[in-house]
Amino acid sequence: MISHPYRLRRRSLLTGASAAAVLAAAACGDDGPAGTADDPIEISFEWWGDESRAEITQQAVDLFQQRNEGIKVQTNFADFPTYWEGMTGRMASRDLPDVFQMDYSRLRQFGSGGLLLPLEGVVKTDDFREGFLDTAKLDGQLVAVPIAGNTLGLIYRADWFEAHGVPAPAPGYSWDDYKSAISTLTPALGEGKWGGGDWAGQYHFMELWLRQQGGSFYTEDGKALAFDQAKLAEWWTTSADLYTAGMVPPVETTIEWVEGGLVQDLLASEIGWDNFMPGYSPTVEANGGTLALAAPPSLDPANLGLYLKPSMQLVISGATEQAEAAAKLVDFLLGDAEAIKILGTNRGVPATNTGLENVEIDAPTQAVLDYEASVSQYLTTPPPAPPAATGAVEVKFGEIYQQVQYGEMTPAEAAELFFTEAETLLAAEQ
Repeated sequence: MISHPYRLRRRSLLTGASAAAVLAAAACGDDGPAGTADDPIEISFEWWGDESRAEITQQAVDLFQQRNEGIKVQTNFADFPTYWEGMTGRMASRDLPDVFQMDYSRLRQFGSGGLLLPLEGVVKTDDFREGFLDTAKLDGQLVAVPIAGNTLGLIYRADWFEAHGVPAPAPGYSWDDYKSAISTLTPALGEGKWGGGDWAGQYHFMELWLRQQGGSFYTEDGKALAFDQAKLAEWWTTSADLYTAGMVPPVETTIEWVEGGLVQDLLASEIGWDNFMPGYSPTVEANGGTLALAAPPSLDPANLGLYLKPSMQLVISGATEQAEAAAKLVDFLLGDAEAIKILGTNRGVPATNTGLENVEIDAPTQAVLDYEASVSQYLTTPPPAPPAATGAVEVKFGEIYQQVQYGEMTPAEAAELFFTEAETLLAAEQ
């Protein structure tokens, strides 16, 4: 649902001396209002999320407006698909919000051609946790700031693992160990429940697997895939024996799911981003279960393939006429103690030290922090921001793998088709 709609205004690009003056004012950190209470300037702010995220975000924005009476913020939100459909459509006219929420996989798409304002010296950057700002740069230029962060892990039902004598996962846990756990749990749990899901249709998980071998999904410049068809066909067979034996849910079942298997009490485990756990925990606990987090399975105990990724970022439009006010809003949302408490961990574990100090940590969020501390020695350099076509490539990856699940293509045939489709998508964005 869209909330707080506003009439869009066309904005001109900041250029020349006017840009320098605005950016200099922003960098100076002038605490005075940019407008007045009677005649405020207006900026727009948009994000994706549900009604609960919208409610707390609006509360934080309202607090910002109380503290900055000369600035009025027009807010807007939508669910994830609707949000990005709208943003992509507005790129051509450069009619983007002054401040908006960014997904890492789309940073390169929006970060080229002057669509995003360079943020070095515009927003505060001295309080981010180590490594976070590395994922906010394109060609060495800071174009985003992270709101929160995450990394991949294995989220699992500790109560089901323990009840059925399956050892708890730990760093060094292999893919074969995980397959063995699923094969034990699925028959033990009974009909309609499974020990885990089919991981092979998720491109992020293949990226993890490639990183565990010293590889990557995309080339350094983001213009091509960094693996060959044989490697993809191999990946698409990693869960094949489980799928054939019915140890993971069939595609006919999962395409009907509107929620994840863990929250439906149908899966004992899944690989996923660790910040999903606080969202899953209340429902799982209501079902009488207990969630835990562990390192994902790996091919090499010394290389888990993990890196710290921003769960979401904030950016400022390169066409904004109100860079100073926009920067104030960004700094406020990430650095004001009261705003941090309002926003909580809805978007993940805060990316700033101030955020960590002021956010209220519940048990599931503490589990995420403990998990990240346990794998900190394994975190390596993040890959470069993915190419502009990543969103379309990700969708195509899942769609083509479904043909393997349905038995309509072999992994090798599907890999050949994927390469044709992906190369076309990537070339179109060059």
